[in-house]
Amino acid sequence: MKKIVAFILVVCMCAGVLASCTTLHGEDDKGANINVFITTFPQSLDPAAVQYTADTALIFGLIYQPLTAINENGKVVGALAKNWYSYYDDRDEIYKIYFELNETYWSDGIRVQAQHVADAWARILSPEMQSPYASLLFPIRNALAYKSGIKTESDLGVYAESDNLLCVELEQEYDLDLFAEAVSCIALSPIRQQVMEYATSQNKPGSKNYDRLQDWDKNAAIVLCNGPYRVQGYEEGCKLVLERNNYYYRDAEEDRLDKSVIPFRLTCIFQETTIPQDAQVDSPIDNYTFEYNRYKDGKCFFLGAFNKQTFSDAGAGNTHDLLSTYTYFFNTKSDVLKNAKTRQALSAALDRNAIVEELGVGYKASAGFVPNGVFAQGRGTDFRGSAGDIYSTSADEAKARSLLSEGGATSGTIRLCYLIPRSADLYTDKLQPKKENKVVNYNPYQVIAEHAKQAWEKLGFTVELKGVYPENYHSTLSSGNWDVFGVDFAVNSVDAIAYLAPFATKTSGNEVAISLDSDTFTPHYTGLENAEYDALVEEVIYVSDRAQRYEKLAAIEKMLAELCPATAVFQYTRSYVISGELSKLITDSYYGYYDMHNLRLKNYIEVNAREAEESIAADTSK
Repeated sequence: MKKIVAFILVVCMCAGVLASCTTLHGEDDKGANINVFITTFPQSLDPAAVQYTADTALIFGLIYQPLTAINENGKVVGALAKNWYSYYDDRDEIYKIYFELNETYWSDGIRVQAQHVADAWARILSPEMQSPYASLLFPIRNALAYKSGIKTESDLGVYAESDNLLCVELEQEYDLDLFAEAVSCIALSPIRQQVMEYATSQNKPGSKNYDRLQDWDKNAAIVLCNGPYRVQGYEEGCKLVLERNNYYYRDAEEDRLDKSVIPFRLTCIFQETTIPQDAQVDSPIDNYTFEYNRYKDGKCFFLGAFNKQTFSDAGAGNTHDLLSTYTYFFNTKSDVLKNAKTRQALSAALDRNAIVEELGVGYKASAGFVPNGVFAQGRGTDFRGSAGDIYSTSADEAKARSLLSEGGATSGTIRLCYLIPRSADLYTDKLQPKKENKVVNYNPYQVIAEHAKQAWEKLGFTVELKGVYPENYHSTLSSGNWDVFGVDFAVNSVDAIAYLAPFATKTSGNEVAISLDSDTFTPHYTGLENAEYDALVEEVIYVSDRAQRYEKLAAIEKMLAELCPATAVFQYTRSYVISGELSKLITDSYYGYYDMHNLRLKNYIEVNAREAEESIAADTSK
């Protein structure tokens, strides 16, 4: 009898301990709804596509998970994969790498499988895909041949041996750690191909759902996530809502609701929506000031994007380099820019220091095409520091004029395109917001373009500025109907090849028009075609010796600077401020991503109840 009583006491004690592990307050409590402003609105939720803005990666880091990650010390660590190893298959004479996956689930409860990774990589390498991340996968057997159209997906050396084991066959022996670093890029996260393809097939003229469905990458109801959060609400100009992925490293039947993700929701409100659309506002504020005011008023607990004034007012700190740059692409086929000396002159005339000072949010003037933080010979080494400066960060007008003299072009009209980071239907014209009543939109890309215009017109050129809305971004970029195009070169890789390979013809990652007679490739958007550059890039793809690889990549970067199809203007950084009411933010990613799975908001029940009352009152007043 004593043993039975003791057993019952032990069970009761254990039950109490298990219950205390949860952060929730009762069965009806799902957790905190935390208002945050992580970054500007992401125009696409497709991680593998050409990105509109570099900071979209900060959202991807919350909703997707690739095989590996890189920690703050530059060490490759497991993410979706818990183990990986290399193997030489004597029978087939093929070098292989295996990734063993952890058990976790998509936001619809389906287990994340090795085939989902294989599908994602095959999509990136497919001839019809435009993805700048293809170069990270070219060490895979038949990857280049598949991209060119002379091989099929079944020939591609990546496949699932089982639900949790991915096999990667390589063209030749390759360093295991180097490949594990490469696949830490967030763009190489898995996808659910069948769901994506079905949504795409239904979103065509003539289909019964054409008027109802948007593109899959812009529809919260379709996008599936394997990260800690899923996209619950996605409405430009209004809200981005990320909700707990209930299946992220959690058994839905056995585990407590907050086992792997503590907050229920992360909500970003992009503008005030309670004023009638035709209301007149005497002193409209820009969108960054709107967000800062919410933070000051205790209505937002995390602020991660700024303009110059709010960056200063907020005392933003915690700056971390992002592995992306703002870059100007030069159209090498343009009549006015066809000579490399002319393109070099435009690069030399840019005052990168003045541009980052004008933006005033902690960005770093670029001293080379490959940004700081990219590895030279593995972790602990820096490519930019080893290769030295290629650009002057201040304007060198004398050098620019000398280069123009050598190139023979000292005048002409330059059409400079830049992104307007909001869709056209949010505007009635360039000055008056259509759906925004208390806020206007500050556009940093226009600020940069105006600096470039001033610098280049001093050299004798006429510069026409052309803003491009997101819905026209890819078509305009692909059309070549521009002379200079400002882009967020959002690479997010520690391997320098990812920055340099897209400018080579075979490794551009652009869509390929398949020919039955021979392999075909599409040059980079800049139109650069240089056989020597192409050969150097193609050679270095399979070099895994770190020292040799660095030497070759450094030489390729110097050649890129001479050919000058593009020039980096500045490197993006990440800064934020956080309320004293919020804790447990993790920022140990080498890529600068935020880990918000463990966030805690003080007294969140009271805070969320107050917010609900205010929302009801606002709706009633309308």
